[in-house]
Amino acid sequence: MHFPGEKPSAMMDQPENEDAVDQNLDTRLCLNCGFPNRNSDARCMFCQAGLAEESGLVPWMRHNYYVLKWRWQLKQKRAGRKPADRLPFFKGVGYFLVGAVLSGAGLYLSSVALDTASFSKALIAILLLLYGGFILKNLFSKS
Repeated sequence: MHFPGEKPSAMMDQPENEDAVDQNLDTRLCLNCGFPNRNSDARCMFCQAGLAEESGLVPWMRHNYYVLKWRWQLKQKRAGRKPADRLPFFKGVGYFLVGAVLSGAGLYLSSVALDTASFSKALIAILLLLYGGFILKNLFSKS
């Protein structure tokens, strides 16, 4: 508020940016759906799930996952882009090569582990096979 004859402050000269994300720290995200809620809320306004915070590593990781997912979706909406339906060609080839190399290394290491009867090499071989198979399965699945 300013009095007659007094210059308005610099803050009044600049219009507020309505597109900016609300920087209010008095919100917390629902651990079920990721919707931002007030700290005073006991239930999520979107999915009606309880907002009781759990302590520990798993709830912390889940909370951070939902925060990052919500921010990414907000960023996509602002940019006016939709998420890509399919991978670009070179990215797909790169994932295929990584999956094939991991699977091949797992097969080779499993044969070495069987020859030398090494339990630790067998565990690493199984891990490499699972990683490679997971990458290839996700690359070729229709989702």
